[in-house]
Amino acid sequence: MSWRLEEYTIESLSNDIDSNVISVPKYQRGAVWNKSQKKKLIDSMNKGFPFGSILLYDNGNVRKIIDGLQRSTTIMEYIKNPADFFEEDDLNHAYVTKIVNEIGVVSAQESISERVETIIKNWVKDNHKSMNDVQRMQFSDCADLLVASFPTLDTKKDVLKDILKEMFREYQDTCQNISNIKIPALVYKGDESLLPEIFERINSQGAKLTKQEIYAASWSSYTVRLNDNSNYLKMLDINRDRYDHMLDESMSLDDYNSTEFIRNKTLSIFELVFGFGKYISRKYPYLFKYDPDDCTKVESVGFNLINACLLQKSNNMGKLNIALRDLIGLDGNDIEKFLIKLEDCINYVDRRLGAASKFKGNTRNNSKISPLHTEMQIISIIATVFIQRHVSYQEDDDENVSNIVVNLDSYNPYWGAMKDTFDKNIIKMYSMDIISQKWKGTGDKKLDNIIINKFHYNKEISWDEYETALDAYYHSMNSERNERKQVKNPNEAEKILLNIIYSNIFTAADQNDESNYDIEHLATKNLMKNKMCSYSKDFRLPVSSIANLCLLPEYDNRTKQDKTLYDDSEYLSKVDINRIQDKFSFTTKEDFDWLNEDLTEEEFRNAYINFLDARFEKMKEKIKQSIF
Repeated sequence: MSWRLEEYTIESLSNDIDSNVISVPKYQRGAVWNKSQKKKLIDSMNKGFPFGSILLYDNGNVRKIIDGLQRSTTIMEYIKNPADFFEEDDLNHAYVTKIVNEIGVVSAQESISERVETIIKNWVKDNHKSMNDVQRMQFSDCADLLVASFPTLDTKKDVLKDILKEMFREYQDTCQNISNIKIPALVYKGDESLLPEIFERINSQGAKLTKQEIYAASWSSYTVRLNDNSNYLKMLDINRDRYDHMLDESMSLDDYNSTEFIRNKTLSIFELVFGFGKYISRKYPYLFKYDPDDCTKVESVGFNLINACLLQKSNNMGKLNIALRDLIGLDGNDIEKFLIKLEDCINYVDRRLGAASKFKGNTRNNSKISPLHTEMQIISIIATVFIQRHVSYQEDDDENVSNIVVNLDSYNPYWGAMKDTFDKNIIKMYSMDIISQKWKGTGDKKLDNIIINKFHYNKEISWDEYETALDAYYHSMNSERNERKQVKNPNEAEKILLNIIYSNIFTAADQNDESNYDIEHLATKNLMKNKMCSYSKDFRLPVSSIANLCLLPEYDNRTKQDKTLYDDSEYLSKVDINRIQDKFSFTTKEDFDWLNEDLTEEEFRNAYINFLDARFEKMKEKIKQSIF
């Protein structure tokens, strides 16, 4: 048996796999990575992060991939069609803003920006199927597409070409850089019968490092000693639990003793940020995803949040340890003050979003709570508050920041001017972004743009604007949900809208009593399924439409079961139907007459849709009363 280390270029690896010089043995599990995993590999390669080697077996005629199939196939896909990996987050928003400014329209700039981004993204994906296509981008073609959609650009094609050229310079460089990367390969020669065992052993040994876990080593030289009376001594326990669990798994840890670790009260920057992420996830489960069953998992929330609050771009997080040292300092008092101010911002946002983000009807158990937003969205809101309160900086025309100063002793003067508008509009923006799916995707670039924009969360949202988003969501969901036997559970947007509606209806006593509430279908799922089955086999309706949902007290709901509010005599004998109608369902008995009529399939469909439309109008009025 012998080993040697070789290097492959991406091109040579791709050519050897295509020509079967390199093959995949039968016992491999196949290419199973999803798009997100593939994109992360390409991102790691571009940033110069370690991405692992491949292991090959050489029998003299052909080389077999023993380990690294997912990396190899991803690299091949990228080299053959780089545009397939291009997403909205890869667009530089500063250049999109320049194009929007050239269009010259003052109103609806956010909507126009989205149209511009869609045109450019589709142009990239449709016209750049190879590395050569990327390096030879015809920016005049994209300029023509933009002119076709925005006639005011007709005389500005040369300006557009220059903007697009600058916009895609980084993308072209990225593609070129990745093309030139050398891939390390361990080449094994020896007994071929041992290959399945080698493969099994390699793939049974733990999980690959996340980028946050890589920081554990690279940040180890930066340490902070917590004060004896620190508010964050729990972070010591959080890290100790992680290490002790590793020991339970028969791993040996250098220079670690559980008792000494707690006594010393000293954390590396990685341990500090990891511990703070776990701490806030436990304390604010409606804001951050909390997993009580995995004390070793390194979540990204602490890293992303602190990085954003210090005005560091997402792709520069590897230097967060340096930013903390330079902007805050590594003295225990300084770190303590920083974390207290940051948690104060978290608490501030938690209180102002509470009506939309949390409600007693969502769950019975805090460990089962799942936030209704993405991590990057909530971080953008909290970081905005922290930055506008405590951070000053300078910004150039390309949205690069410099001269960052963090002042933890007082608020910035413009925070007072921003606060009232922020308080008034944050639930509107938060919920509208979710129903409009504004945070779909990784959200890195969107977060980077928001944290340097003092006015993103400081603008008025009109009812007309909000209602347009509501109507678009309602009609989109109704058209997508062609349900028959399987009915979708309420999604995040629907829970948020219900929270907003009922937060204004429930009294303080309702919020604080011991009652539980459930989301229920007014035209119940089983009832609707039975009705649809009485028609053609292809008959489907949006049974889970937001307009068919309401909250009901748990005891009422359990009694009612599969019948409507008005068809269960036992249920009616136990409740005040007027209270249920006024406070929960916003319906009358006549609203459900169509369920008992002899209707054709088309008549039944129209009756149900009319029921939904009418009730949705009532729901919109409740939303308007609640947050406008």
